Amino acid sequence: MLVLQLDQGEWARRELEDQIYFRKMVADRGSILAEDGTILATSLPFYRIGLDVTVIDTTAETGNYESFSDTLWNLSILLTQKFDEEESRDTLKYFNRVMEAIVKNDRHIYLTRNKLNFRELEEVKKWPILNRGRLSGGFAIEKFNNERFYPMEDLARITLGKLVDDTIATRGIEFSFNQELRGKDGYMLAQKVVGGSFIPVDNYDNTSAQDGMDVVTTLDVDMQDVVERALKNGVVRHGAKFGTAILMETSTGKIRAIANYPESPNHAIGTRIEPGSTFKTVSALALMEDGYVELCDTIDTGNGRIMYDDKEVTDNGVAWGRIDFEQVFAHSSNVGISKTVAEAYGETPNVFMNHLYRLGFYGRVNEQIKGEPVPRFISPEDSAWNIATLPSLSYGYSIEVAPIQMAAFFNGIANDGVLLRPYVVNELRENSRVINTWEPKVLQEKMCKPSTVEKLNELLKAVVRYGTARKAFRNMPFEVAGKTGTARKVVNGRYVKRYRASFGGYFPADEPRFTLYVMVDEPSQGGATSGGAVAAPIFRQIAEQVYRMDQDFAKPPIQRKRTSPPVHKIVHSNSARMVYQTLNVSTNDGGGVETFEATRSNTHQINFSERKSTEGRIPDTRGMSGKDALLMLEQLGIKVTIKGNGRVKRQSLLPGYKIGKGTSITLFLG
Repeated sequence: MLVLQLDQGEWARRELEDQIYFRKMVADRGSILAEDGTILATSLPFYRIGLDVTVIDTTAETGNYESFSDTLWNLSILLTQKFDEEESRDTLKYFNRVMEAIVKNDRHIYLTRNKLNFRELEEVKKWPILNRGRLSGGFAIEKFNNERFYPMEDLARITLGKLVDDTIATRGIEFSFNQELRGKDGYMLAQKVVGGSFIPVDNYDNTSAQDGMDVVTTLDVDMQDVVERALKNGVVRHGAKFGTAILMETSTGKIRAIANYPESPNHAIGTRIEPGSTFKTVSALALMEDGYVELCDTIDTGNGRIMYDDKEVTDNGVAWGRIDFEQVFAHSSNVGISKTVAEAYGETPNVFMNHLYRLGFYGRVNEQIKGEPVPRFISPEDSAWNIATLPSLSYGYSIEVAPIQMAAFFNGIANDGVLLRPYVVNELRENSRVINTWEPKVLQEKMCKPSTVEKLNELLKAVVRYGTARKAFRNMPFEVAGKTGTARKVVNGRYVKRYRASFGGYFPADEPRFTLYVMVDEPSQGGATSGGAVAAPIFRQIAEQVYRMDQDFAKPPIQRKRTSPPVHKIVHSNSARMVYQTLNVSTNDGGGVETFEATRSNTHQINFSERKSTEGRIPDTRGMSGKDALLMLEQLGIKVTIKGNGRVKRQSLLPGYKIGKGTSITLFLG
């Protein structure tokens, strides 16, 4: 008999051991925030509520109710009102469930199978019996794994990333910062109870979960929305396969928006493409940096066709003939750029290739979002290199880069030749305490000489003013600088008539605030396939809306009544004084009869002063009348060609260019 009793005790002990186990307490995943604190992704906890009736004292004071039975009935009313459909409410169901558990002495029952969010849980904690807590009221709260919630719905979803079953990160920020976001799980000693649930074992030192850190991004919610809408409209309008766009803050490298349509995958980061003619900007930089070409140098593009071994390069049926280099770039002449690059670097191709390395096309430019590929191109040492490779590279073929790498390059030009690393995460926070921060990081302090940057800016503005993007940017409230690209695609190893249209640039052109790169794959509707017709209008739509919302440069001008006389920057002294005298405008004394002087106005007169000397250098004629500019330049021995009427809008040679024998310049008036 004693043996039997021992056996029964042993089995009871083993049964209890089987019911006791360590239960994982999943950490709350950190949130992902926009730069202004707007929540882009967060994890919401959900709970189930139950009772351990063995700890309820049914004889205790019941407050406002006459008995425990009355208290339980009122709790049952609240439960059915909260969790049952109106047509199927059954107060008695809840009342009987608790009473039966009391009779059976059950340690756990669910009051409802419904999941409660945090706000609902705080509400039910105030209900009768449950307001006594766990020790006196037997109130048992079971927390479930958090469910990932995206308050802004699909906004920036591919950049934010994806969680499978709310736990497994697969892409984007969720994947790249998974270790920081997920936190560290804890463990608690628990006992299994009837119904497959559990209760904590008292008096045991459990290991608490450490919640994940919050990731604060550089994204701007409003700008992200603008970029996504414009890109979607453009892709749908042209029946394209997909499109991508990246908006960067020029001075910092912060990514303000990344958009893809359709939303997956993230082509901006992870897709390598042949960039096409946007890459001519790289070629122009190399040529001007190494002194092989100036904006006004004439290039003979002939009949728009040229052969490199057995490969023909064309200007798509246009014969530009002899045009200056600015026009070669503005009109995107394949013949002109490839011929110039081939003549300059044909014997020393590695000199050209070294520019690619210095300009960021040697590796990944971002270090935060995983999945960016390394640029791929043929080098002179490769067996695949041939006589046509360098000309092909010059206009964006024989090289594959990710859109983010092109965006970083254009941003470097906009940022006065300082190449910055694009970044999308500002900081990590733990309970509002900053744990780690990211600041602007320089990849290349000097992409090229300042004078080369200035010339590139002129080239990029020429594309918009009268080149391949002129139609897209007519009547803009500010000036844009950029380059179009139209690249054929490769299918089964052969180039076919399927295109990628792109536009990369920055705005405003002379004081850049933002850099934007847009690419649209295989536009097929409406007959438009070029970067100027497909990608540039998307760029414009984004730029105009961002311009209006950005307070640093979109503030409306203050309208004031003019109180001082009109004034021009540089004028012919004698002519200007005669005009002001006729208008009864006072002027100061001095100045030669046939000299050019700078002018400055105050409230009562025009003051003439000696202009800054530019001896041996091209002066800045912008803003001058065509007549005055012509006279001044001819006095310097420069041959002048004038196009248009009015005042000088631009000049083919930049101010400061050294005047040589036979120097000629073209002035564009408007």
